[in-house]
Amino acid sequence: MPRRLSRSAAPASGGILRTATMLGGYTLLSRLLGLARDMGMAWLLGGGLLADALVAAMRLPHALRRLLGEGSLSMTMTAALLRHHAPVEEATGRLSPGMAALTAALAVRLGGMLLGLTLLGLWAAPWLAALLTPGFSGPELERVTGLLYICLPYLPAAVMAAVGMAVLHSSRVFGLPALSPSIFNVVMLAFTAAAFWGGFNPAVSLAWGMLCGGLAQCCVQWWGVWRLWPKADPARAVCPDPSGWGGMAWRGIRQLPAGVAGAAAPQLSMLAAMMLASGLGEGRVAALYYAERLLELPLGLVGVCLGMASLPTLSELAVRGRYTTFAEQLAQALRWSLLLALPASAGLAAVAPPLVAALLQHGAFDQGAVRATTLALWAGIPGLPAFACTRCLLAACNALGLVRATGLSTLWAVVAALVAGWILGHWPGPQCFGADVVGMAPALGVSLGAWCQTWLLARAVRRGLHHGMMHSGQDGKQDAGLVQGYSLVRQILAASAAGLSAVVPVGLCPAAGWPWLPLILGLLAGLAAWGLALYLWGQDEVRSVLQALESRKKRHDPTV
Repeated sequence: MPRRLSRSAAPASGGILRTATMLGGYTLLSRLLGLARDMGMAWLLGGGLLADALVAAMRLPHALRRLLGEGSLSMTMTAALLRHHAPVEEATGRLSPGMAALTAALAVRLGGMLLGLTLLGLWAAPWLAALLTPGFSGPELERVTGLLYICLPYLPAAVMAAVGMAVLHSSRVFGLPALSPSIFNVVMLAFTAAAFWGGFNPAVSLAWGMLCGGLAQCCVQWWGVWRLWPKADPARAVCPDPSGWGGMAWRGIRQLPAGVAGAAAPQLSMLAAMMLASGLGEGRVAALYYAERLLELPLGLVGVCLGMASLPTLSELAVRGRYTTFAEQLAQALRWSLLLALPASAGLAAVAPPLVAALLQHGAFDQGAVRATTLALWAGIPGLPAFACTRCLLAACNALGLVRATGLSTLWAVVAALVAGWILGHWPGPQCFGADVVGMAPALGVSLGAWCQTWLLARAVRRGLHHGMMHSGQDGKQDAGLVQGYSLVRQILAASAAGLSAVVPVGLCPAAGWPWLPLILGLLAGLAAWGLALYLWGQDEVRSVLQALESRKKRHDPTV
């Protein structure tokens, strides 16, 4: 095996959680760097027209980064690669000849397609800008178009980075792909510093930072693939049968749109929400962006990590026909997703005002921008548990080959987000409460669409498991308990206790002296109440964590 590029162990009981914990550390680093990047953007641009223009120009590339760079395309490709070939030769620790050949064929064909799509997008940039921001006109629309010319070439870099991530994930190399968002954020921070200290145009500098960050991600991921590339007889490893590998690559590419579409619901829903927000007044597009960025911190630590960590294990179990174990592993991932996402949602709702003020209220980011961002954040929080569960359900659907179901779930999620957002933003009832409440409509639509997709995916997974169990002679009733009702009730009550406990210090402690004080006190109170409630009510996951810590202590301390 190549040095310094280790692979995780084979799937076993608790393996998904161990991998998710490792990924969580990398994701935490990425999210903290992302917060620093957004704080710099808020400092330079504030929440006015210039910020609206930059966010609108970056929205499509940003959606592609979330979709491709953080695992959605990689999720689809990883499942497909594992179904076709054993990824690694155990004797050498390197890619098998079949995997290397398929990787090369995919890279060549996708690269050519992406070059054509990028040139087409650059030619159609004015029309794309008008489509993405129908509420913009005049100089603001021209500014969006100019920034799109810089941001659109990010597309090929992001997709090729995702191909490299898929190969590494299928080989059970998780660390390097997990560092990819951190690499992007470091490059963006460098360009933010250049704009601040060098006096460059901040919007143009950040647009160039996005493009260069994508190129850096791509180079690092393919360096990792090169480290695993077979060295013996490279010509035979790359192309033992050109026509056969080419045909297999084209078949895989044809499956990608439906698979990627299944994971694209959050990004497409946010695109739809931005279109609605562009007609609701100045600063609404920027507020939606900043709120989404704050939601990404708990979502990345919970849903993305568990979904990505569970995919290789679920794919292998599906290939082997072990559907009962498949259902058990998926149920465990869903329970942990809800266990962490519910208190994160309650706590985030409780500390939203001081959190937004402490992180973003600097420089050009004024009190009005803080209020608009806080309201958008509150509107997006109800969808956070749904987003977390969706990542695990998407991994299960890809492992079971239910690609069409994932695409349909995205379609209905985006339709629900658009319809709900438009009704809430234009119906006379919400308008009676003022412009601030109307501004929450796009984010509320996204939350509703998220729950719509979660329900559709859960139904598809249960049907797929039932079908597989019936054909393999297993007990088809084992899939009925993916989420246990009594466990869910305890988790909801514990999360409610956390939220209510966090509200008390936030309301009593003034933020005039130090804005971080009410935030820290609220988080500590919420964590204490949540842990105590789960411990008193006997939550199984908490007991298992305490037992694991006790066992580890005994192994490392012979006197215990």
